[in-house]
Amino acid sequence: MIAPNEFNFKNVCALAVEDDAGGMAIIGVMLRYLGIKAYINTSGIGVVEMAHAMKPPPTIILLDINLPKTNGYEVLKQIRADEKLKGLLVIAMTAQDADTEIPKAKEAGFDGFVGKPLSRSRFPRQLRRILNGEAVWETY
Repeated sequence: MIAPNEFNFKNVCALAVEDDAGGMAIIGVMLRYLGIKAYINTSGIGVVEMAHAMKPPPTIILLDINLPKTNGYEVLKQIRADEKLKGLLVIAMTAQDADTEIPKAKEAGFDGFVGKPLSRSRFPRQLRRILNGEAVWETY
């Protein structure tokens, strides 16, 4: 967790897991605009290995629920089972019905939920709140 008086997006490294090209572009642009060092995984496969290889290590993982070869819930299980990664902030992102997915995401052990499409005006505030330790469970 980053203390509010020390908060600086430039100290954040994010791993975004997103298979949709449009969604990937939006997330990548927004993260870079905020000064966040961003890595993208497009399939959900190899997320744990990718997180281990990242320099600096990830501060947060933004994880799409619907992925082509797996799903966000399975990837979250792998992250939580890894000794070095289990304490990382992992935020669910999906365009799926929030009434259904938010309870599932909470039960699965996600640290928050941000609905897609991401809002250019709200996403930086949502991310700042999450990184400051606030629970964010929002549809958009």
